[in-house]
Amino acid sequence: MKYTDITTELIESDKSIPITMSFCSLKNIDYIEKEFIDTYLNMNEKDYYNKLKYDARKISFLLGRVSSKRAIASYVDSKDYQSISIEKGIFCNPIVKCNNHNITVTITHTKHIGMTAATKELYPIGIDIEGIDKHYTKAIKTQLTDKEIQLVEQHSLGAEVGFVTLWTIKEALSKVLKIGFLTSLKTYEVERIEGNDYCINGYYKNFKMFKSTTYKIEKYLVTICYPSKCDLKLNYETVYNAIINDL
Repeated sequence: MKYTDITTELIESDKSIPITMSFCSLKNIDYIEKEFIDTYLNMNEKDYYNKLKYDARKISFLLGRVSSKRAIASYVDSKDYQSISIEKGIFCNPIVKCNNHNITVTITHTKHIGMTAATKELYPIGIDIEGIDKHYTKAIKTQLTDKEIQLVEQHSLGAEVGFVTLWTIKEALSKVLKIGFLTSLKTYEVERIEGNDYCINGYYKNFKMFKSTTYKIEKYLVTICYPSKCDLKLNYETVYNAIINDL
């Protein structure tokens, strides 16, 4: 498994709120050794992992757990991954158990890349990573409002990238709210997008207390949703290098 850990921050007025992020990649489960499993997974997690039958599910589980534990460990300045536990809330949102630290995490992954961001529980954030695939463009378009389709048509992104961009912006918000897509997608409607073809800022119609930033990295889109009263200090080059290092 390859991984890259980075630190960034939210700025609220003159206050800095650190965010630690971990990017991991894994394409072949055969590369994972017992020592690696023993380092990152506690007893319950190992039991669950060993019961998984399919390699794809094992890869998915490890991407989520390893990226989460690395991001959290970096946040609390520790290498004791065994003391960190990630549980599921009633809506399958991640709940952190880590020596009474009040930390929130947001997790996302594609087929081979996992990504987690950790920060103070007081500052909810959400992340999403999606591959750009023309085969999904038509399906995504059916889930967008007429206004959102018009936004894409007016922007230079093009349909293939633009529709997936809006999807990631909505997905990231759903993780902030900790309920996923358990309500109408129209609720998450994107009101406005701005920026260039590589870094796009998104704004929501019904959730003006949040905004998002999307980074286009080769064939991937990475979106972070965060409180609109804050500024995200994460430049394009940092995200680009993290993704490219893990490909």
